[in-house]
Amino acid sequence: MKTQKKDLSQFSTNYNFYPETRLLITIKSFDLKAIRERYLKNRNKKSNRTGSVNRRETAIGGIAEVTLHQGKLKNLQILTRLPEPRGIDSVPGLTAFSSENKVYLLSNDQIETIENPWFSYIHTTDIEKPGGNHLLVSSSGFDCIFEYDVEKKNKTFEWFAWENGFNQGMDPKTGDNLFLTRNKGEAQQYKKEGNKYIYIQDPANQVLPTAQRAAFINSVVYDPTDPNAIIATFFHEGAVYKIDRQSGQAKKLLDGLINPHGGMKLTDGPLMGTSTKGGEVVLQDTKGQTRYDFSDIPGKPEFLSDFEWIQNSIVTREGNILAVDSNRNAFVIFHPEKEWIDFIPYDANWAIQDLVPSGLAKSEKKQMMGLTDQ
Repeated sequence: MKTQKKDLSQFSTNYNFYPETRLLITIKSFDLKAIRERYLKNRNKKSNRTGSVNRRETAIGGIAEVTLHQGKLKNLQILTRLPEPRGIDSVPGLTAFSSENKVYLLSNDQIETIENPWFSYIHTTDIEKPGGNHLLVSSSGFDCIFEYDVEKKNKTFEWFAWENGFNQGMDPKTGDNLFLTRNKGEAQQYKKEGNKYIYIQDPANQVLPTAQRAAFINSVVYDPTDPNAIIATFFHEGAVYKIDRQSGQAKKLLDGLINPHGGMKLTDGPLMGTSTKGGEVVLQDTKGQTRYDFSDIPGKPEFLSDFEWIQNSIVTREGNILAVDSNRNAFVIFHPEKEWIDFIPYDANWAIQDLVPSGLAKSEKKQMMGLTDQ
C-alpha cells in the first residue's frame, strides 16, 4: 500500500479557514503533570507496554464546553466534575458521557445512568446515527464492548475480546504472557496446563491495570458504511479493527499505529486513526495511506524529548481534522488538502480525553451543571 507522510510543521498557519467551533470536551484529570510523570516512568518497563501496572487512585476530572475562534478559546465553561470522564458523544436531544465505570444519558432535561459490573475504565460512548436509538460503550478495563437501547436502557449486544481470539494479556514486570478469562472452566484448564492466567469472576471488585490487558479497546464507534459492523481501536497492538456483530469476527483494517485512540470510518469511505504515541493522524483509503506528522511542531517541552501524545482527533463538518495535542497543550486544527493549520492553546493542567461538536441547549447545560458525583 502506498504511504505518504505530511509534516504538519510545514503547513501554513491560518486562523480564517475554519468557522467558530463549539465543542464538548472531557477532561480526565486536572493534573496533567502527574499523568505525564506516570507515562514517562512506565516507558522502561521490561514488557515495554504502555500503561499503569498497579491500581491507582481515581482522579477527578470534568466536562467542559469551549469555543474555538481565530486561534483562541472563548466562552469556556466547566459544566460538571466527575471521576475520570473520558468518552462523550452528543446529538440533538441526547448526550452520553462516561465516568470511570458508569454512563450518563442527558435527554429531555433529565440525567439517567447505565451501569454494568463489566464497566471498567470506560473510554468512549458512541450514539447511533441517525436516530440516536442505541449507544456503544467501550469498557477498556476488561477488553469488552456493549450496546444499549437508549430508551429501555437494556443491553442489546456485547463482545468480549477474550472470547473472540484476543485473550493474552501480559505481566508487565516479567514480560510473560497471561491468559485472561471470565470462564471458570477455562481458568481451571489454564491452571491444569501450568499456564499463567487471570480469572475475573467478580468484575465489580477486580481490576486489570492497563499493562495487563489483552486488546485494551479504548474506542469503539458504529461503522457508518456497514450497519452490521463496529470499528474498534486496540491500544496495545496498535491497530484498528472492524468487528462483525453477527459472527463476532474481527478484521484488521489499519495497523502500524502506536497506542492509538479514535479509530473511525468516515461516511465518504476513508478510515482514520490517531497514533497517539506515534504523533500522527492517519487517513487510509483504497489509494493508500497519508500520515500527518506532529513531531516537528514547536511548543513541546524539552524534557518530553521524542515522546508524542496526540490524544484523539475528529473530522469537522467542513472537512478539517481537529486533534488534541496533550504535549503542546493545544487543539490543532488543519485542512489536509489545502495544508492550512492553526493552534489553539488550552489550560496546561488539563488532560483532555475526548471531544465532539456541542449542541447543548441552555436547559441541558443547566441540568449537567446540577450533576454531582465525586
